[in-house]
Amino acid sequence: MKFLIYIPQLIFGGAEKVLVSFANYLVSHGHEVEVLELYEKGLLKPQFDNRVKFNAICSSEYTNKYYASLAQIKSNPSLKGKLTGCCKLTFSKIVGYRQFAEKLAAKHYKNKKYDVAINYLETEPPTFLLKNIKAKKYIQWYHIDVANMAHPEKSDSIVAEYDKLDAVICVAESARINFIKRYPQLESKTYTIYNFFDTDTIIEKGDNAFSYREECFKMLSVGRMTEQKKYLRFLGILAKLKEQGYIFSWHILGTGVEYDAIVRKIEELGLDECVYLDGVTDNPYKYMKNCDLFVLPSGWEGFPTVTVEAKVLGCAVLATDVSGIREQLLHGETGWIVENSEEGLYNGLKYLVDNPVLVEKIRNNAGMEHILNNDSKFAKFEEIYLGK
Repeated sequence: MKFLIYIPQLIFGGAEKVLVSFANYLVSHGHEVEVLELYEKGLLKPQFDNRVKFNAICSSEYTNKYYASLAQIKSNPSLKGKLTGCCKLTFSKIVGYRQFAEKLAAKHYKNKKYDVAINYLETEPPTFLLKNIKAKKYIQWYHIDVANMAHPEKSDSIVAEYDKLDAVICVAESARINFIKRYPQLESKTYTIYNFFDTDTIIEKGDNAFSYREECFKMLSVGRMTEQKKYLRFLGILAKLKEQGYIFSWHILGTGVEYDAIVRKIEELGLDECVYLDGVTDNPYKYMKNCDLFVLPSGWEGFPTVTVEAKVLGCAVLATDVSGIREQLLHGETGWIVENSEEGLYNGLKYLVDNPVLVEKIRNNAGMEHILNNDSKFAKFEEIYLGK
């Protein structure tokens, strides 16, 4: 089959990372894959199989030619450069930077044909695919749980276009159930397929030499610094533990819009010597492999990928009771699931820190086979594609 997969940007995000595994699985099984970015970022390109093709609507070349920000114009030392920048800015305002790029892309794809066109993130409507890509099947991948969204009306405005698609694939059964509760008209075309994981690569990267600097109980979280991840809430919990004399460290891999607020909160709570912001890395697995506890403090998720990766590496996992987590972990056996509140997180974390034998017990990786079997996932995808 020939796939076109449309995504806003290839950045270091959970959905983007599992796209790497999905695309690599497809090409390794003889399929053709083209990944189309809306805005060319390409941070994850080196992790894709070299048989995967790439394109971008707003490419770097296009952006350099047609777009300039006000900040770029002000910082340009030459008058000619400022005038050129003003022309680009005027063009982007009047003609439309993205709109013109989409017209050029539509011409590029006019005579191309695909078996499957996938809109891989729910943050963008499938409009461009439906209007400009010729495919036998159009599919939406849905990575969130609409019941946990702070503003589900954003999803409502996009989902109207899903009626024109052949299938909507949710990444957790709990997310699918909540999706069809909100959009019952789409029940007949909504399915569950867990994310694809490259376990061999996760294990290989986890074996890279690494050790934490500090000697204490080491916790780790991985993910963008956004309201969804609730890092600010977790800092308050750590402050309570520190006041009670507990010695620990918490490392965060990632960055995002809440970075500055997190830095301020760390200073305000006096956590400078036990919380570490380690930035973005293409290998979080060596950190996972060597931590004492992996923590998912999120307020909401669709199907958290980082907890699966952590369990592949034999981590003990503490997670809030978000969508998909009970499809991954068996509470008290392979993980520790807590109420999604500050009190729930505090009590759960304190209990684990006080019970190191339990922490060792929940390192067990049993019960993950149904999550990790990519062949069974693709077999279900084929059934959807063939309409069985």
